[in-house]
Amino acid sequence: MSDNQTAEAEGQNSDQQGTSASTHFLFTSKVFALPGGYFCLSRDNNDPVFNVHLGDVWGKIPFRTLRESFQIEEKSDDARLLSIVEKGLKYVKEIRPGDSIPRELLDGSASWRVDERHLTIARGRLTLQLVSWITGREEMVTDRFKLEQIVEDPQTKTKAQEAFSKLAKQFGLPEERKQEMVDKVDYLARELSYIEALRDRYGQVQKVMAKLGQAKRSFKGDGQITSDLARMQALAKTPISNFDDIFEQVDAQTSEVMAMLRTFDAQVAFIRRMRDELHTLLMVWDEMVDLWDGNEIDKEPETEGRLKKTYQFLAKNFLISKVWQRGG
Repeated sequence: MSDNQTAEAEGQNSDQQGTSASTHFLFTSKVFALPGGYFCLSRDNNDPVFNVHLGDVWGKIPFRTLRESFQIEEKSDDARLLSIVEKGLKYVKEIRPGDSIPRELLDGSASWRVDERHLTIARGRLTLQLVSWITGREEMVTDRFKLEQIVEDPQTKTKAQEAFSKLAKQFGLPEERKQEMVDKVDYLARELSYIEALRDRYGQVQKVMAKLGQAKRSFKGDGQITSDLARMQALAKTPISNFDDIFEQVDAQTSEVMAMLRTFDAQVAFIRRMRDELHTLLMVWDEMVDLWDGNEIDKEPETEGRLKKTYQFLAKNFLISKVWQRGG
């Protein structure tokens, strides 16, 4: 290999390492090279910790202790990465050294995937808006199966193409450039598909709440459990209302295609902000969804055990915010 080729290869390798360093958690301190080490939020206080295997137990090292004990300088690359880890744990439950940085922090896109059906539903909602606009007959469809049928209907597709031509004209584009409007609406559909996926996840939370309602009826004769269930429902009222408010806000803001296209960048930023807020709030509920998944309400010790865990979960996560709101 010539000197020029060697220099070129080294340059390419350096570029690749630089790119990787800017998109991955590549630490230099030896503590982060310990086998199996990972970051998460502490179950006790939600502070970020680094988990390391110490013999038969796992040690949880708070970030302040990490910085002090392993001489991680304030302006070092490792300190910068720890700050990014802290932000990244809003979007993922665990981060391991070497993992890629969550895409939410890199370019604003989501670091998790949606099913194709969620994209189909989002397209259905936007297509229905376009057809309503072109025909002058506003139609509201909330049934997801019906939305999927609407997208595939040949007559709907024809009307949608008419709408794209009209949109192009509204935005001062010639007919041959209407594809630009098609692409923009498809981009919006892709962003909104994450909201549809989160709507499904919220449906699982609602099922948990429905089971608490069933339990209240099943344990009607048990004063202590009935009292606990009433308290659980009271604790869950604020976070559940918060979910409803966010979804209503998103639906209201994205109910007109024309308005979204006029302020395209602002709308994408809004959808992503709501997506991240919903995703963060729903991650907290994952353990409850798993706890009740496939388990029906019956007067058995196992059900009482799940109810006890649910009470502990609600008190731990929502008791403080409830008191704060009452005080405010």
